[in-house]
Amino acid sequence: MDKMKLLIVDDEKDLCRILSDRMNILYGVTPDVAFSGDEAVDMVKKKVYDVVILDIDMPGMNGMETLQKIKDVNKKIQVVMFTGHGTDETRRMAEVMGAFSYVDKIDGLPKLAPMVEGAYKLRKMLEDTYADAALNEYS
Repeated sequence: MDKMKLLIVDDEKDLCRILSDRMNILYGVTPDVAFSGDEAVDMVKKKVYDVVILDIDMPGMNGMETLQKIKDVNKKIQVVMFTGHGTDETRRMAEVMGAFSYVDKIDGLPKLAPMVEGAYKLRKMLEDTYADAALNEYS
């Protein structure tokens, strides 16, 4: 399996470190980290990511705005919303905007890794699907 290209976006630096360590242990990847929505969007414009773990409540550009801008750059990137300040409304909005899933920080750390793995598998399937469609069109 190719190594996942992962970006973690959260203004809590300690949490980013913990998540980075966990993803490294579980998947052998060293995630990139952004501490703001603006920084994340700049990074997504410069590098292709498979999965983004994205906080909602951040100063400046919040997670919902960041999700929209990430999807504007590359619709195939899978975004897992990871928040401690979520509501049913933000969950529904994130799903409508194209988030892969929505995990609550309070009790969701064990749920995060399976969601990231599922998001990565979907990202790879989309990549293969688009490649197959392009090959079929030109064959």
